[in-house]
Amino acid sequence: MATPLPPDDLGLGRVVSDESRQRMLRPDGSFNVRRTGLGFFRSHRLYHDLVGMSWPGFAAALGAVYAAMCALFALGYWALGPAALDAPTGDAGGTGFLRALYFSVQTFSTIGFGRIAPVSHGAQALVALEAFLGILYAALATGFTFARASRPDADIVFSRHLLVAPYQGGRGLMVRVANARRGELTDVSAEVTFSVLHLDAALDRPVRHYAALELERTRVTLFPLTWTIVHPLGPESPLHGLTDDDLRAGDAEVFVRLTAVDETTMQPVTARTSYRADDGDVLWNARFRDLFDRSGDVLTVDVSRLDETEPAELPDGL
Repeated sequence: MATPLPPDDLGLGRVVSDESRQRMLRPDGSFNVRRTGLGFFRSHRLYHDLVGMSWPGFAAALGAVYAAMCALFALGYWALGPAALDAPTGDAGGTGFLRALYFSVQTFSTIGFGRIAPVSHGAQALVALEAFLGILYAALATGFTFARASRPDADIVFSRHLLVAPYQGGRGLMVRVANARRGELTDVSAEVTFSVLHLDAALDRPVRHYAALELERTRVTLFPLTWTIVHPLGPESPLHGLTDDDLRAGDAEVFVRLTAVDETTMQPVTARTSYRADDGDVLWNARFRDLFDRSGDVLTVDVSRLDETEPAELPDGL
């Protein structure tokens, strides 16, 4: 292998041993790490959980809280007895729990049709409490919904493979990215980090090393098309002279991180992914195919072809 990398730690740690061989960053950008020992209330925050979960999960959470609150107060009205609530004769639900549930839903939702009314002092007190909690629930649900809808969420697509391709008479490490949203991104910058296990003679065990790879271009101001991020595999590159077998033996992983500004919200967004030779993510002797249609008045980019490659002969002796 090439000269060992300096033991730089870029925040990903060097705790992965040679025996684990685990991926540190999944292709979708999530970390392959689980933190434990914090306890439920310390590791969970209501805001982060509700804003970060999926939309179906968020709707289910709101619905579950709504149903639980209505049912809880319905039990309270029902426990006060049939004289606690008054309604016209023949009203749906009779005098049992169903009437209490109907009244609870109307009160919590601040609807108040007026057909069912509290009579006893206990029922009046429950109405005051439920009405207050209903208003608070509506305000919180609206706020969380707005926070989710207004949160910038870039949909940057990364190519399935990291290519070792011909580049300016030599070789280059390449990944292609594109913006999958109709909104525009500006001031897009890229960082690429190389990670590999190297046998430490002093410790007599593999130690994970990291190196920030120099790129042909680290930033683009506008991002209407695709961007092929290139790391030249010259003599100064930590990957210079390495083969696919070397990358697999060293459990090599390449991390790609993009930051940009969403023009719609004018807020920063990030996206990340990683590539591992062991998982077949690194493709040798290939280059990306052209995915532009120049036949019309407007240049068309077919993002669905982002992963398309074609064979390409690499220069020898590099």
